[in-house]
Amino acid sequence: MKPILYAAAIVMASAPALAQNDFSDVEIKTANVAKGVYMLQGAGGNIGLSVGEDGAFLIDDQFAPLNEKILAAIAAVTDKPVEFVLNTHYHGDHTGGNEPLGKSGAHIIAHDNVRARLAKAEAETPAAALPVITFSDTTTFHWNGQEIYIFHPENAHTDGDAIVYFRKLNVVHMGDAMFSGRYLYRY
Repeated sequence: MKPILYAAAIVMASAPALAQNDFSDVEIKTANVAKGVYMLQGAGGNIGLSVGEDGAFLIDDQFAPLNEKILAAIAAVTDKPVEFVLNTHYHGDHTGGNEPLGKSGAHIIAHDNVRARLAKAEAETPAAALPVITFSDTTTFHWNGQEIYIFHPENAHTDGDAIVYFRKLNVVHMGDAMFSGRYLYRY
């Protein structure tokens, strides 16, 4: 069975929302991908969500002004808090919600280079928005009954990309490493 690729396929539909600062009309849509795994669509890169007894594991978090809408979409599928937020790379449509989620107690995870790039933009990146757990090559979470394998592809979309593979479910979230039907997507 081929892995289900769900993360980047519909990003182009959100492009008009990226050109504006007013997110009031953005609606967060939720799609069930597999047992306990959802895709949230809004403005920018799609969000992955694992839910279960351990709590919510979020993959990317779009833009800060959408945080309340994203949390409402999460609350519609689980009453558990967001425990972890994984950033698939450093662009704002994948890390913009880090600060409110970090302040609420979520642990932010990313590749070493994502933290370095966000920290370099010190004036724009508050401490609560910085990843507190980083990795250089791979890491695995045993969470919600799943084995969530995260790896860094060399020379992908950015120097800090992460691809997330739910091994038991055969589901992959690729951030912008796959964008508009192309892998590896580079600017």
